Amino acid sequence: MIFKTGNGWKCCYDPETGLYTAEIGGGPNHDLFEITKEIFDRVDDPDLEWPTRLIHEGRHLYMAVDDRCGPPYTVILDSDYQKICPWAKPMQSGTVWDEDLTDAAVEVFASEAKNRPQRRAKRAAREKKKAEEAAAQKEPQAADPDAPWQSAAETPAAAETPAAAETRDYRRLTRFLPVLETDETLYDAENGCSEVLFRFAEDLDLACEKEPDNEVLQRLKRIVDREETEPGFIVQHLQEIVGGLKALEPGRNGEK
Repeated sequence: MIFKTGNGWKCCYDPETGLYTAEIGGGPNHDLFEITKEIFDRVDDPDLEWPTRLIHEGRHLYMAVDDRCGPPYTVILDSDYQKICPWAKPMQSGTVWDEDLTDAAVEVFASEAKNRPQRRAKRAAREKKKAEEAAAQKEPQAADPDAPWQSAAETPAAAETPAAAETRDYRRLTRFLPVLETDETLYDAENGCSEVLFRFAEDLDLACEKEPDNEVLQRLKRIVDREETEPGFIVQHLQEIVGGLKALEPGRNGEK
């Protein structure tokens, strides 16, 4: 492998794969990119003022953020980043975004447009596999002749405790914290409210149905509901939403 290094960046050319890759930063703040030969050739030009800005023109593979401006988080934009960039040793920071949230962010941010084709293809593959598994579960299974007879009505279901269900719903909401802390994620220039905001509203509705007496959830829902009649209302109350979500996080203020 052929490497080039500079202040806060490192680039690599792998002759075996023909891939050009790069990293910016390190430790808990770390980005990986797939770059072009043109970027690799220019990155160490002494007349180039900002090599990292040039690297950012590549395709983003991985991002770990811990800048003390909010909760640390990690976004895996391409699940094949280790195969593409085997020489790098990235660290994970805080919570790793799930696939749905990452897909939504890639669709919203213009800077991640180069990731849309591979994200969409992998999402389609996941949905196809999920559908196949669901169809397989519906197929009748051969009975085990050695198993004791038990009717479906007598078979106990694996019950979820109220506390576990409550924590699960809270985590479905608090996973939106990293994106909601940046109001740029709330709106799409062409379509209005972004997919991220729609997903947050859906999960909030679900949590409110299960806990109609939870004042924090109900207050958040009132803010989101007013967005429909008063566009921009969410942005005006963004800090209140973020504060409410942080109050729901397990372990905060001695809760749960």
